[in-house]
Amino acid sequence: MGGQITEAQPLLRIKELTLSFITRAGKIQAINDVSLEVNAGETFGLVGETGCGKSQTALAVMRLTPEAGVIEHGDILFAGTNLTQNISQEFKLTMKKNGRWKMRRNKQMLKQLTTEMNEIRGKSISMIFQEPMTSLNPVYTIGRQVSETLLTHSVGALIDRILSRNALTQERLTEIMSTIAHRDLSRTELRNLLERSGMTGLADQIWFILSRNDIGMTQRVRTISDLNKHKQKRITVRFLIDLKKTNGKVPIKYLVLDRIPIVRRWFTGVLEKEAIDASYELLSLVNMPNAESVLRQYPHELSGGMRQRVMIAMAIATKPSLVIADEPTSALDVTVQAQILELLRGLKKTFNTAILFISHDLGVISEVCDKVGVMYAGNLVEVARIDKLFSDPKHPYTQGLLASIPRYGEKGELLKTIEGTVPNLINPPTGCRFRTRCPRVFEKCTQGPPWLKEGEHGVLCWLYGDSEKHVNQ
Repeated sequence: MGGQITEAQPLLRIKELTLSFITRAGKIQAINDVSLEVNAGETFGLVGETGCGKSQTALAVMRLTPEAGVIEHGDILFAGTNLTQNISQEFKLTMKKNGRWKMRRNKQMLKQLTTEMNEIRGKSISMIFQEPMTSLNPVYTIGRQVSETLLTHSVGALIDRILSRNALTQERLTEIMSTIAHRDLSRTELRNLLERSGMTGLADQIWFILSRNDIGMTQRVRTISDLNKHKQKRITVRFLIDLKKTNGKVPIKYLVLDRIPIVRRWFTGVLEKEAIDASYELLSLVNMPNAESVLRQYPHELSGGMRQRVMIAMAIATKPSLVIADEPTSALDVTVQAQILELLRGLKKTFNTAILFISHDLGVISEVCDKVGVMYAGNLVEVARIDKLFSDPKHPYTQGLLASIPRYGEKGELLKTIEGTVPNLINPPTGCRFRTRCPRVFEKCTQGPPWLKEGEHGVLCWLYGDSEKHVNQ
């Protein structure tokens, strides 16, 4: 895997993605030629009925497609890196004489894929799953699970925190405190100030202290002033410097000592404590009540909203470029749902993180998204800016979804519905997959509709213009 992104390129680009599931009943075409783009710092929403392919699109980006699933063709480009460049070597599909499909996977290629994707999953791309209770490990404390993310992907940042604190002299600290006391610094300005002092590793910790609402300014200043009192022994510092050079892997000269349990605990103890401290800051950042005690609790001891906050804290722990949120509010009540949405908006603003937000709820989508894509039966049928989609929907399916939303003040009227059912994806209809339910169907719909795009508004439908006006997405 390799590549380089330019400013003109989107952060994530999915091009003509087709994903199928090989079952005894036949090949299920779960995603059919889906193309979309997500820019840096943008929130892109995917909306549609259950089973339309939203979550499978997200799992394909993470390369976590279930065992029966296979990406038949298409490109997934993330930050200039093609995540699907070797798909032709990862599997082989053949059809038997009885008409059934047989799939053979290349174990060596899949092992290589896992190694490569482990450098991206949880670090550059993270995911907030739909049901946190099934995503969190029930036998580990919250503190251990959040800190594990940091110890896996952010060892360098943890070491920088420790080394920067160790190198912090009273003179440097006085200079930093003097600037903070006389100016209301932004996060970027604080980082630049610390960078000039060689203390970049403390940026997140000092920002967290300054952002605390449970203590006054005097206590914040005192807490920052005490940072240089927490210093490590010289031998520990030497080990951490060597560990940073090897990207978190135990250096060769320490391997023999690493086999001695008491020494190994000394090796890992400093980083584990730092990871717990950073985990407390993350939980506080997502407005977790009693964050310090939550670190010692287990998932079953938390409410649904608190578990979802834990998942969000884990997702942003490494400051990823892209967060995939798969129905993060579907299992929550309306009040907690609003809090989670507000939290996601705030975190996006703080870290300039792009979000791929998946939901079946158009109301939720309208609250958080800049742009939205509508999916139906594995097809992306419409993409538009959020205001344009609600004011001028093009595709009959999108129009049907919006018309079925209850409206305030309309009493005594029957809710509008979309007639029919979602087609069988083993043998989907020829041409437009929505034509069996579409109120505006006509003869040409039996042919595969091309993608018509005007500006940022795209639609997969024969109703708009002739074929010469249709362009590829």
